Amino acid sequence: MIDTITIDELKIGMYVVDLTCSNSDFTVKTQGKVKSQKTIDQLKKQGVTKLVVEYTPEEFPDAKQKEDDSAETPEKTDATENQEPLVNQHKNTKSVDDEFSRSCNLYDSAGGDVKNILSSGASSQRLSITAIKELANGITESVLRNEYAMAILTRIRHPSTYQWEHVLNSGVLMCGFSLYLGFPKETLKQITLGAMLHDIGVAKVPRGIVDKPGKFTKNDMDVMKKHVAWGQMICKEDEMTDKIILDMVLNHHERLDGSGYPRGLGEEKLSKLARMIAIVDVYDAMTADRTYKKGDQPINVLRYLMANNKKFDRGLVQQFIKYLGIHPVGSLVKLSDEKLAIVVQGNRNEPVKPKVKIFYNLKHQRYITAKECDLTKFEIKILASVRPEDYDINMPKIIRQIIG
Repeated sequence: MIDTITIDELKIGMYVVDLTCSNSDFTVKTQGKVKSQKTIDQLKKQGVTKLVVEYTPEEFPDAKQKEDDSAETPEKTDATENQEPLVNQHKNTKSVDDEFSRSCNLYDSAGGDVKNILSSGASSQRLSITAIKELANGITESVLRNEYAMAILTRIRHPSTYQWEHVLNSGVLMCGFSLYLGFPKETLKQITLGAMLHDIGVAKVPRGIVDKPGKFTKNDMDVMKKHVAWGQMICKEDEMTDKIILDMVLNHHERLDGSGYPRGLGEEKLSKLARMIAIVDVYDAMTADRTYKKGDQPINVLRYLMANNKKFDRGLVQQFIKYLGIHPVGSLVKLSDEKLAIVVQGNRNEPVKPKVKIFYNLKHQRYITAKECDLTKFEIKILASVRPEDYDINMPKIIRQIIG
């Protein structure tokens, strides 16, 4: 189990994944198991206030109880509600390497389809329902064959193509998250379709507002908020009125504390899917490169989601972290043996030990023949996720070269 706790809640035996000091949320890149009270005391002296830790509920039943209490959600009657997580119930039928080239072809060809869909939405033309449904089906089937292959592609970001990447990435991540949580496979295609359409109304927002650097004015924000109603209108005009789709279109900006929009709904009115798409939407948006700013590192966005537990469902955020991993697939990581690698497969039993592909020697500053490494079998650790530009790494090119 992965959780965010205060320094006073830290116990001997917990594994520290990440920790934060009080001075401007400075992050100390330290991982390891807490072996003594002395370690805890030293962390307090260094100003550590919060930590992301991994532990088993059996070892720390009090911590488990805390999570259970905070993760309670209202009972719902919808078919997609009350799905207990069925972790690892689904088995990949293809390896990452086998599925990756197929995923690349689908992702690349989808770009044109999504651009056409967004263009239709902007000009009030009818959407190509057949095209977007086929795309949602293709994504779902790929995720069912291997949940990691297409998810790797969501970490390739291009500032100029944010809008259509957000459409695809939301579908991929929501599909994988739903599969991880044990949603019925027969509903996955509709969930994927709804996730892809959740922001369709943004197509009607003027580009000058959508791409504006810095904070929105009140007028900008008033216009931006209209995208929810515009999205609902587009879906209804094109007869995409399925309950799952409209729930995500209408409620992805609502928050548990009632501070969201357009209706300011509180937690008792928000379905599980609405809570999930809120998490996925914010995660993909904050990690994306935009024309006016670089995307944030996934660990920082996950920390933000955990910290804002009055707005985002704490239990679902914890499950989302478990689904993604501390270092999501497609992430560039620095290893303890002075190598760079790309995470290619998660490890939900030991999240800090995924499978990686090593491709760069930092000591000699040169590329090496790519080699897969299961970190559970070697004394090699991930020191941190790093930015490709800091090492002059062309991520889109490298990912496609060394995987598949």
